[in-house]
Amino acid sequence: MSQSIKAKVLKRMLVTQLKQNYPSFNTHSKTQKKEIIKQIWEQVYNNYDASAEPELSKQQLLNIEPLPQDIITIEQMKRLMTPKQTNIIPLLPNASIKYIKDPELKAIYDIVNWNLLNRLLADQHYTPGKRDLQPVQFFKAELLKNLKYAEFSYRKYEHEINNPERKEYRAFIGLKPQQSISHSQLSQFRSSLAFNKLLNVMVYVICLFLEHKPLSPATFYAMDSTEIAAKTSPYPLFKMKLGDKWVRVYQDVDADVGTRRQKRDKSTFVVGYRLHTLTVIDAETEIAYPLLSILAPANHHDSNFLELLVAFGKQIGLALNIVTTDQAYGDVDELQYIHKKHHVTILNAPKQLTQLPQNVAAKTYAVTKNASCSVAMVYAGCDEQHGHEFHCNAQLGDCPFEGSCNKLRYIPIDTGIFGKIPYFFDAAQQIVALRKVAERPFNLIKHRDGLEPLRTKGIHNATVVATMANIATLVIEIAGHRKKVTTAKEPDKNLAFEFMKKAA
Repeated sequence: MSQSIKAKVLKRMLVTQLKQNYPSFNTHSKTQKKEIIKQIWEQVYNNYDASAEPELSKQQLLNIEPLPQDIITIEQMKRLMTPKQTNIIPLLPNASIKYIKDPELKAIYDIVNWNLLNRLLADQHYTPGKRDLQPVQFFKAELLKNLKYAEFSYRKYEHEINNPERKEYRAFIGLKPQQSISHSQLSQFRSSLAFNKLLNVMVYVICLFLEHKPLSPATFYAMDSTEIAAKTSPYPLFKMKLGDKWVRVYQDVDADVGTRRQKRDKSTFVVGYRLHTLTVIDAETEIAYPLLSILAPANHHDSNFLELLVAFGKQIGLALNIVTTDQAYGDVDELQYIHKKHHVTILNAPKQLTQLPQNVAAKTYAVTKNASCSVAMVYAGCDEQHGHEFHCNAQLGDCPFEGSCNKLRYIPIDTGIFGKIPYFFDAAQQIVALRKVAERPFNLIKHRDGLEPLRTKGIHNATVVATMANIATLVIEIAGHRKKVTTAKEPDKNLAFEFMKKAA
């Protein structure tokens, strides 16, 4: 077992026992926290059998929840969204709608089916008649915070929505004159929100988005990640070195230290999480929309989440065809495994460390049979067993090796120029160039929707907040009231890439 895996296993065992034995860990003093962690570490380390294989799954090692099997797919959600399925008694009185004057809030209020959302959020034994506040009202409060009070702390936000003068926002949430929502109630809502229910709500919003924002035929998907700094002390409560790896525990016990891109005004290291997101890109408009995200501690490498996000998208019914990534994602074996299992083609920029095969031109990527041949071969397709197939393009009588050459060459699939879709295709280069568009939603999620710094502790609450930021981004796009007036760009009709239908 590598030191990296051993460190992750011990960290997960430590945090798991900490949460089980000390559910009120955050209420202790800093000195008490250090002593508690030290005691648990000694128990975990002394009882650890280094010769045994770890029994933790990949999701447990990454400290993320496994994908539930009962997620509602997009097709199932479309059936639930039909008027026949949602014709139930309204939860909130229509009289309060008159206070909503903001055109964006009014559009969102009218578009979203709040009764269906309440059904998705409610517990199995939910009895609405015994509730003063419905689950959907807490959801509305969280959504409103992302839309209008993204930079506020939850304590400050509590005073805003409970202010009687904020009639418009209280009407959007559905609060009666004497009702109020505290920050502790919102915290309890986030903590109690089951992962599968959160994902079902995300699927509903994706269905709304696809219904109100139809995309062009020239669409593909992209995957990228960004760091999310936690609002916690950068100094660990506990750290221990195992070989060349460190085990660190911070005030937010689920957070960990990772690296970020070099920025002029920020440290190279960040304590918090990384948000790994699958976005859909409309190549005609060159706009990316975030669909699904996985939040994990910042110390895990991006490559751990490629197959997980692809499986996530396929499970809910997204029509994944091509997924473009940067060089941090995937090796040859994983890319072929994903294509074979999920029928999804991963297209990333060629890795610089991957050398060109022999007899391939460095600039034009022209392929020749051998060093003695000067005639460029023609690409014939990709064979699952042999790789990329090339045929000789020499005319009869032009080749001196006419009788002794089989006029055939195979080049194995790699992570360089000869990926699943060869990089020498113009369309492949266009897709890789458009991948950078997928970085823009991160800026919106982090700054406009107030995701950074995180104002919650724990991986579950952070996942809820990150998903709400994704939902807010899609809902804003659906409402369509934040568009800048710019000169319309003539869409490139040639971007309906010819191999897109064949990629999967």
